[in-house]
Amino acid sequence: MKILYLFFCFIFFFTFSINSQVRSLKVLTDHHFYYDPLSGEYIELSFQFDSKNIHFIKSKFDYSAKILLKIKISQDTTNFVNTTYLIDSPKFRDSLFEDFVDVRRFILKPGKYLLSFELKDFNSNQLPIISNQHILVPDLHSKISISDIQVCETVRESKQENMLTKSGYDLFPRLLNFFSSECKYLPSYLEIYNPFKDSLLIILKTSYYSLDTKKELDHLNKSKLLKLGNVTTIIQKNDISDLPTGSYKLVYTVLKDSIELCTSSYFFDRTNELYDIISTENIILDPVFNSSVSNDSLKYYLLSIIPISNESEIPIITKIVREHDHVKMRSYLQTFWVTSVGRLNASDGWLAYKVQLKLVEKLYKTSIFNGFETDRGRVYLKYGAPSAILIRETSPSEYPYEIWQYDKIKQFSNKRFIFYNPDLVNNHYQLLHSDMQGELKNYRWQQILSKRNSPNQNIDDPNDGNKDHYGGESSDVFKQF
Repeated sequence: MKILYLFFCFIFFFTFSINSQVRSLKVLTDHHFYYDPLSGEYIELSFQFDSKNIHFIKSKFDYSAKILLKIKISQDTTNFVNTTYLIDSPKFRDSLFEDFVDVRRFILKPGKYLLSFELKDFNSNQLPIISNQHILVPDLHSKISISDIQVCETVRESKQENMLTKSGYDLFPRLLNFFSSECKYLPSYLEIYNPFKDSLLIILKTSYYSLDTKKELDHLNKSKLLKLGNVTTIIQKNDISDLPTGSYKLVYTVLKDSIELCTSSYFFDRTNELYDIISTENIILDPVFNSSVSNDSLKYYLLSIIPISNESEIPIITKIVREHDHVKMRSYLQTFWVTSVGRLNASDGWLAYKVQLKLVEKLYKTSIFNGFETDRGRVYLKYGAPSAILIRETSPSEYPYEIWQYDKIKQFSNKRFIFYNPDLVNNHYQLLHSDMQGELKNYRWQQILSKRNSPNQNIDDPNDGNKDHYGGESSDVFKQF
């Protein structure tokens, strides 16, 4: 499963919004791959619509909304899917609207495709949300294979088949891969495929891997013996109540005679405030940490680790800062680095980060924001120094901008960030667009960058509001990286 997440790792998980004076459509999306013995491999697309940002129309008895959804899946010049839906929301008696979901499935042969979709609030003048991404449909039929992991809000036996029904169960998808301390369980659904006629005894192993410590949590490992049929459905209610705050990978592995046959993973973030309080209270403060941070700078340094913290840790950091407890602040700062790089390397890791923090402060601080609070400072601290930077401080028609290019970020290659300065009077460059997963994506970034010269907001304009003009070279430069 591939997720684009709001910080979100993919599981391809992402949130879209377009700034405007009126409400903007916000949608969470996810996709999974499965196999049907009668039809073949298929993709399942899930959409969750934020009701607070949708225009509901009142009728005589209730309120309702409509979403226009266009989906295209293509390969080279051939369209395998090209369809349009008008999605009706549930009907609400009053204005207490709830989020709602939609699920679509399409048969696709294994291979690479371009997945494109467009979403628009039917009752709004807002511009549509447009997304394009490459997907790889796996071969799930020629050997023992395992599907993507579907994490659910709830799972229940289906009384009547509907769009949420799979293998006799209604699966209510969970499209956020963040679990707060109130979440005690992680319900999951997956399928194992056995193309051979004979039934097969296998071991299904469930394990957790900490992305912070880069270690498997052996005490949480579970295994069970299964007899595989043609399609074997697995539904598990995974207990995560004892997982401390951090980033994790849930892994299902199919084993035969200790040989790994196939595996499937799900990435998620977890916050567990009760566990955090216990762990930070018991930590022994390192003299190196004490001497490197004065009480006057504790707040600054604790907030400075937000760019390299996961989404679940940020509320904890801000809460500790508000409490002004110096001992707790020092304890958390040390705990963070012990968790990130290990106890033996914690002090060295922290001191090396301070050097980078000082550089970011010098380069990107503004009259209002510390260096780490700016977009360029955050990206620098999170991903390191870029491989190349192109700076355009003056342009006849475009705002000042910078393009950063990274040869490698973790498993991703050739990722780009474009920052711009719409205020012109300070050093506060804002992130305008990036092709890095989990970062801001803005398909109208060229129009915004040249807004002084191209004020057109006509959504029917085939050039999307962009006009050819002298000095407008940002698009060509961005493509060259």
